[in-house]
Amino acid sequence: MWRVVMRRETLFLYCWLAVSLPTNGQQTVEAGKAVVLVEADSAGGRFGFLRIPLPAVNDTGRGGLWRLVAGHADANSGGVGCLSDGRIPLHADDPGSNFFLTAGMADGLLALDLQKSVSISEVVSYSWHAGGRAAQVYTLYGATGDESGFTFPESVADLRGLTGWTQIAVVDSRQRGTQGGQHAVRLAGENGLLGNFRHLLFHVRSADPGDRFGQTFFSEIDVVTGSPAELRRVELPAVRELSFGTADNRYEFSVETTQAQELEEWTELELKPVIVEWYPRIVRMLPGAGFEPPRRVRFRYLPDAEMQGVPAYAAGSVISLNREWFRGELQGEARGCVVHEMVHVVQQYPARGRRLRDGAAVPGWLVEGIPDYIRWFVYEPKSGGASLSAERRRVSQHDASYRVSANFLDWVIRSQPADAGILWQLNAAAREGRYSPELWQTLTGKSEQQLAEAWRTE
Repeated sequence: MWRVVMRRETLFLYCWLAVSLPTNGQQTVEAGKAVVLVEADSAGGRFGFLRIPLPAVNDTGRGGLWRLVAGHADANSGGVGCLSDGRIPLHADDPGSNFFLTAGMADGLLALDLQKSVSISEVVSYSWHAGGRAAQVYTLYGATGDESGFTFPESVADLRGLTGWTQIAVVDSRQRGTQGGQHAVRLAGENGLLGNFRHLLFHVRSADPGDRFGQTFFSEIDVVTGSPAELRRVELPAVRELSFGTADNRYEFSVETTQAQELEEWTELELKPVIVEWYPRIVRMLPGAGFEPPRRVRFRYLPDAEMQGVPAYAAGSVISLNREWFRGELQGEARGCVVHEMVHVVQQYPARGRRLRDGAAVPGWLVEGIPDYIRWFVYEPKSGGASLSAERRRVSQHDASYRVSANFLDWVIRSQPADAGILWQLNAAAREGRYSPELWQTLTGKSEQQLAEAWRTE
């Protein structure tokens, strides 16, 4: 059954106290303790928290000037203007609606000039990402600019000798054992006042120092003066979605069609049965010691302009589908494309850029080859979508990715005993961070290059 919903489901909630201390050892404003409230929703399709309101559209920060003091914004980021534009991202992977540092950058400094000193009651920061870039890790400082010895840092290194600033709070919203979702952090004065400040300085740090792509997707940062109840809040659009699950209630799915209502009938009659049958089958095909696959998977149709021509992609447990591409492939590749993306959800390989235990990395051709193998040789083998003639195979490279690599994997699997478990062992090694090219020798008795040569010439 289709329904219109407003998502507001918070899975984790906790708070702690952080004492407001100046970095130079001298109190510069009359402020009490900062009460830090963190809420994280790992599955929601829209912003929504139990105790923290939605971002404001008319907070004091809206009239301030943001500046990136140290670090570099990613080229795909929406820039510092996103932090106080009174808008929120449409979905969990919307880089243009967020500010984030460039890949490989461990930390940076964000400054907000409010133009004059004001009494700040709250600072609220919001973030949203399907993976490890949702969590917020930062330290917040405040100053009027009139303090004795006040200096403005020009680099992160300058924080070591910072004078004239008050450290307001230290924030870390990371949740053990989970990643992805929407995070909201509210800093409020214990006595109703964080302090009188003109300048706010955020020392933002990567949420995952071991991942080149661990920089937080900051969606909005509100600065509140006066009563929060007087602010106007972002209005959420209604969401149309189809929710269903497996018969044993082990896995739950939702397909959002807010921007593709013309695909609702096909989704319910044709796509839903594929999801219900094949997601559990993929899980069984790709087991691992202690591995628990995502139990809630969300699909959403997005316009081609937002997908930038890509038919579909998976991020965490969210699969995005290109509305225009699917319209043209309802009787063609649409279902198989979804099977491919569900494999990515189950793979759960280490994040891009993260080195594995032996210094190697999971090769991209294997990341894409396994989903295409399951799609073309298990889900729809009669389609011949990854078949190669002997002539074409002789001039192909096994690591060409997608269909060609799927063909190579199929040949290797068929050339080994049925109980060799080539597929699940390759996948488990990649997922657990222990993949290396030598694994082929261990599993088959031949090196990767020997197998590739035999595949080309057979």
